[in-house]
Amino acid sequence: MATVKVNVNQQEVELDVTRQGGVLRIERDGVAAELHLIDQGDGTLLLEELLPDGQRRRVQVFAHLSGDKRQVWVNGRTFSYERVRERGSGAAANEGALAATIPAVVSQVLVQVGDVVDEGDKLILLESMKMVIPIQAPYAGTVTAVHCTAGDSVPAGELLVEVMETAV
Repeated sequence: MATVKVNVNQQEVELDVTRQGGVLRIERDGVAAELHLIDQGDGTLLLEELLPDGQRRRVQVFAHLSGDKRQVWVNGRTFSYERVRERGSGAAANEGALAATIPAVVSQVLVQVGDVVDEGDKLILLESMKMVIPIQAPYAGTVTAVHCTAGDSVPAGELLVEVMETAV
């Protein structure tokens, strides 16, 4: 289970997210939703939720990702949020470290040490369940380390690349 913090409408929200195969479980404040992947296309997902009364509800999702910023369209409604990354929490060694969010295979490494990147640039491409998952720069900076190569099988949480933020 991964705990992620996101800004939704200028309010920080903490979510517990678990993904096993085609099942995504999202929990907030003790309320959980379990979504099953039915189909996926180019930037789209069709998910199905089993409701407490036993009925099933299908959810069509389109998403646009740019670094930590997300814009998601769910059944015609638009949501914008931004992932909150902890900085300066005493774990300087992990600042700027980007890890795999799910078990995957490294498809491509698009950067090397010393490369200057902009926020949202794709750094690594992962493949999992026939899906390509880009690891993107959360901010403008310089790549300081690359910890994987194409073909590597990586578990969730595996450190992939480190980026040092450019001073503003």
